[in-house]
Amino acid sequence: MTVPLTIRSGGVTDRGLRRETNEDALIVTDTMCAVADGMGGHEAGEVASALCVSTLGGSDLFSLDDFRDYVIVEPAPGSDVARFRATIDRQLKLDPDVPNEALEAVHRVRSVLWEADQAIQAQCGTRAGTTVTGAWLVEIAGSWLWLVFNVGDSRTYQLVGPPVGDPPTPATGPVGVTQLTVDHSEVQYLVSIGQLTPAQALVHPRRNVITRALGTGQIWEPDVIVVPAVPGQRLLMCSDGLTGELSPAHIARVLHSVPHPKEAADVLVQAALRTGGRDNVTLVVADVLRADDPRANTTSIPRIR
Repeated sequence: MTVPLTIRSGGVTDRGLRRETNEDALIVTDTMCAVADGMGGHEAGEVASALCVSTLGGSDLFSLDDFRDYVIVEPAPGSDVARFRATIDRQLKLDPDVPNEALEAVHRVRSVLWEADQAIQAQCGTRAGTTVTGAWLVEIAGSWLWLVFNVGDSRTYQLVGPPVGDPPTPATGPVGVTQLTVDHSEVQYLVSIGQLTPAQALVHPRRNVITRALGTGQIWEPDVIVVPAVPGQRLLMCSDGLTGELSPAHIARVLHSVPHPKEAADVLVQAALRTGGRDNVTLVVADVLRADDPRANTTSIPRIR
C-alpha cells in the first residue's frame, strides 16, 4: 500500500536593495509550489509573473483526486509549442522508473503553463514575459512523484546528503544541492557546447539573457522532469535573485541546518540581501512528509516585501 505524502512549505519574496519594484511572484498550495520572475519593465513584468502564478494556483489540475479528469487545453498540432510533444514523450519513455501515466500528467502541466502564457499575452500583448519554475507532488500508478517544470532561468534544486539537521557521514556523503532544472539562457547554451565554463558563465555580460519565457509570443516550451518523491526530501524553487548572490554551497548549508522550510527561506533571503540584494529575491522551500506526520499541513503564508 502506498504511503500518502504531503508538502510542508514556506516562501518569501523580497524587492531587494536596488530595484524600485518587485517583479517576482510565488504560489504555494497543498501539492504545488512555483516561483516566477517577470520581465518587461515597471508594472509589465509584475503583471506577467502575477498572472503566471495566479493561473497555476487557480488550476483544478493540482487539486483533483485524479489528474486525468483535468481537460487538456493545448495549441493546435502544428503550432510551435505542440511540435515538441513527441520529443518529450520519447525522453520519458526511455526512463524505466517513470510510469507511462506520467506522460499524461506532463501534458497537463504543459497545458496549464500554456494557459498562463495566453493570459499574459492577452493582458500585456508581447510587452512582458516571465520565467517560472515549480514542482507538483502527485501520486501516479502507485508511485509518489515530483513533476518539476521550468521555463527560463529560475531554478529548482534538491538538497542532497544527510537528512536535515543530521551530521554528514561516509554513508550519506557531504551536504550539497543538485540543480534539477536547466537554465534556458544564452550562457547555459554556451556552457553546453563547451564555449564557456560554468565559472565564466557566472560573470559573462549576457548572463541575464534568457531564451525562453512565458508571454513573449516566442517559443517557450517548458522542461518537465519526473523525480521520485520520498519522505524527508527538500526542494528549493528560486528566482535568479537568489542564485546570483549566494553559492550552491551556502544555499545547501542553510537548507540543511534550518529545520522549518519558512525559516530556511527567510534565512536565505536575508543572506542574499547582505551580499548585495541586486535583484528581486524569491524562493519557496518545500519538504516532503508522510501525511500522518504531525508536522504536515503547516504550509506557511509567504512574506512579501
